[in-house]
Amino acid sequence: MKAVILARVSSKRQEEEGLSLDNQLETLRAYAKEKGMEVTKEFVFQESAGHKIRKRFDELIAHVKSQPDIGAILAYRVDRTTRNFRDAVLLDNLRVEEGKELHFVYNRLVLTASSYGRDIQDWDLQVFLAKQYLNRLQEDGATTWLHKVRNGEWATKAPCGYMNVERDDGSAWIELDPERAPLVKKAFEMYSTGRYSIKALAKELAKLGLTTNASSQRPMYTSYLEAQILKNPFYYGDMDYKGKLYQHKYEKLIPKWLWLKCQEVRESYGKTPLKYNTKFFAFKRLITCAKCGWHLSTYTTKNINYVRCHNCNAVHVKEATLLEQASNIFTDLTIPPTIVDDLREKLHMYFKDEQTFYEDNVERINGELKKIRKRMATMYDDRLDGRITSDEYDKRVVVCKQQEATFLEELKGHSEADEAFVLSCSYILEVAKRASELFMRSQPDQKNRLLRFVFANASVEGEKLNYKLKSVFAGIVECNKSENWLPRLDSNQRPWR
Repeated sequence: MKAVILARVSSKRQEEEGLSLDNQLETLRAYAKEKGMEVTKEFVFQESAGHKIRKRFDELIAHVKSQPDIGAILAYRVDRTTRNFRDAVLLDNLRVEEGKELHFVYNRLVLTASSYGRDIQDWDLQVFLAKQYLNRLQEDGATTWLHKVRNGEWATKAPCGYMNVERDDGSAWIELDPERAPLVKKAFEMYSTGRYSIKALAKELAKLGLTTNASSQRPMYTSYLEAQILKNPFYYGDMDYKGKLYQHKYEKLIPKWLWLKCQEVRESYGKTPLKYNTKFFAFKRLITCAKCGWHLSTYTTKNINYVRCHNCNAVHVKEATLLEQASNIFTDLTIPPTIVDDLREKLHMYFKDEQTFYEDNVERINGELKKIRKRMATMYDDRLDGRITSDEYDKRVVVCKQQEATFLEELKGHSEADEAFVLSCSYILEVAKRASELFMRSQPDQKNRLLRFVFANASVEGEKLNYKLKSVFAGIVECNKSENWLPRLDSNQRPWR
């Protein structure tokens, strides 16, 4: 009789713990020789026997069906062939409908088309036990996963930009990949501008050298970029486990506001089609028609850029005409260097008064955190003493953890705001000191960024650029005209509220 051999392990761990493929093959070959069978093919593979369709197992079934002269399938144990009812049905059909014999050497079980009674009962029992064992493994795995994520740990491969490491004590940990993390952060920053489609961003990242994983040179592809990077909350500090977010312990790559900005861009229904999004213009997606409110578009003909309204045709003007008007705005925004230095010094003085405001808030937040942690300690004692159930304890802890995370984020914001206040003001002053120079020397995409930075809104009427500046820049223009640079400061200076 001709036969085929099936040797399988579910994981590398099984291979190392004695149920190796070599051991199975040695036993099955000896069995075939003892029974006088001719082995025509051996199916040897590592594959899970879960609910997913298994490619190699299906190949075995198809091969046996297509070869009428094959009379038997030899396997080491029942659970080496199946741990789910789907596979059991396929094997049973081969036995009953095709007349194939099933030999399970370790179980000392041989099934034929005429098998009945105790043999069939033994087969059904072995299949049931194998299925239950798989269910138990899945349940244990789910429990372990849930315990880890509640503890702020990620138990599988780290996302792109992070790497799995082993600490000195032998425990697993995840830390930032020094080579890939900056590229992933740049991906978020680029996408948040709204100037890149997923496809265009993937191409830019490929140029920078970011691949799907550190060990391969495969370029970043769009589905992976969107699903595994841009939509992944891991980068700002949360893990998504079965649709629920848990805060992790690892270093954050980006702030949460940047991640939210990327989701806003990704979910926007007003994205510009890619074919119109490949060139950079100074007024791209920035100005509207004063008559109909339609976004004005820019096109090039004979090396000259024109801005027009394709809706009502009320605007058709050279881009250079609008840029000349825009340059006058930045001339008005230019602050004399001596004034900038004086303002910066006075802002530092003002900042000292702001410190009191921040310190009061930090004290309040620390007080709230102390109350939450005390509440959690009390709940833990209640659980140990049986005053509340484990489920009730878990629910209350989740609420407290969320409150704690909110206050910690607020606390971090206050600590960063101290320095950020002066840095932001200094940056605005530095830009204002060189505003006209920066605008005139910049490339079209940089001009677009500068205009977005200062405009609250802008429209075109005929050939005239109408605009409203953001309040801080409108204030600079007003102070530049009046030469009164700190109109709100008086002899009794107090922090603004």
